[in-house]
Amino acid sequence: MRRVCSVLLAVVLVAGCATTPPPYTGQGPNPQLERGAVIPPIDFLGNLLALPYKALLLNWRFDNHVISVETEHMVFNYIEARDLAFLHDTKFRLNQYAPFADLGRLFKNRHIAWPYRVLLGLPATLLTDVLLPGRIFPWGDYYNPFTNTVHLYSDEPAIALHEAGHAYDFSSRRFKGTYGALRLIPFLNLAQEWIATDEAIQYLQEIKDTQTELRAYKVLYPAYGSYIGGYIYAPIGTVIGVLAGHAIGQRKAADRKEYLERFDPPNTGP
Repeated sequence: MRRVCSVLLAVVLVAGCATTPPPYTGQGPNPQLERGAVIPPIDFLGNLLALPYKALLLNWRFDNHVISVETEHMVFNYIEARDLAFLHDTKFRLNQYAPFADLGRLFKNRHIAWPYRVLLGLPATLLTDVLLPGRIFPWGDYYNPFTNTVHLYSDEPAIALHEAGHAYDFSSRRFKGTYGALRLIPFLNLAQEWIATDEAIQYLQEIKDTQTELRAYKVLYPAYGSYIGGYIYAPIGTVIGVLAGHAIGQRKAADRKEYLERFDPPNTGP
């Protein structure tokens, strides 16, 4: 989701603000999920700065900084469903700014060799988790493999599952630092993005959440198109890629809906 949020980011200059989250009291309790404290002025500003990207994705839930219980519940269930293969210490931050905790996770993350954490992880974490936090700046939702942390700012279950899919993908890789470094090679990140998107959609099919599945095509395909378009000529190529993603996602959702209506109708009982 981060390619979309790179467009026009240079014109946004606002100050960040650290928050101290209350004890987690949502679905669970689950130590892997933490929710940031509600700070209306900060959340309003973050929501406002994300307006261009909301319009591009045609999704007003994107980067809205108000994550519902329903979205949190989806993440909680996904963690439980993927427990056998999922990294047990992956952290999910729901609209939370915790720079010192993230830096601590960077240095304690033994899943990735220290040269990768220092040379790649430290600059990335300082930029997106400390100096230009997603709590304000419109980075969008993302997974930081160097801290093994998923950062969620959008009240969109499909996006949350996509980012969780990145963590699930990394959990299965033997050389996680190398796998993360591959994103620096042009076009190779497209494979990782598709794996995460496919994982999100497959999970929704597994739990038979048709409504969210159909919505996922309309959200994740345009986001994926932004990555492809960004390689053509950003920002124009990014916009073209998003528009193409909208067209393909809408078509895919319509075809999937027709298929389900014909071959897998809902069970209405006797």
